[in-house]
Amino acid sequence: MGFKVGNTTFGFMMRVPDSDESAVDELMASHASWMSETHSLEDESGKLHTLEYYVTKAPELNDMMDPAKGTTGHVVYHVSEVHIDDEHFGKHVELGQSWPRIGDFFELFEKYSPLVTMGGRVVQKL
Repeated sequence: MGFKVGNTTFGFMMRVPDSDESAVDELMASHASWMSETHSLEDESGKLHTLEYYVTKAPELNDMMDPAKGTTGHVVYHVSEVHIDDEHFGKHVELGQSWPRIGDFFELFEKYSPLVTMGGRVVQKL
């Protein structure tokens, strides 16, 4: 089952100094590992059915129209999750409290002030 217009979303984008990239990468890898242990993109017994999960990152460009102008010294991360509905998203939030590194994850929000979509909706899809 793919995701569709109306599904519940959670996501954030944050701008991180290059000097913090390896620490953030490690935390994102830990989060992805936990997600694979507790969530499934298929309807799998014992796991929370999640429709989509991914993390992307890219160097922030000084001028996106002219990459030759170099980068800003920051990396932009984008984390995106699509859940079946509000109930599944609520279960994800509840389950997340048991992840041993949830405190580290919330520190990202304090340190980098990301733009967050909490309980959003898919409004367009190809």
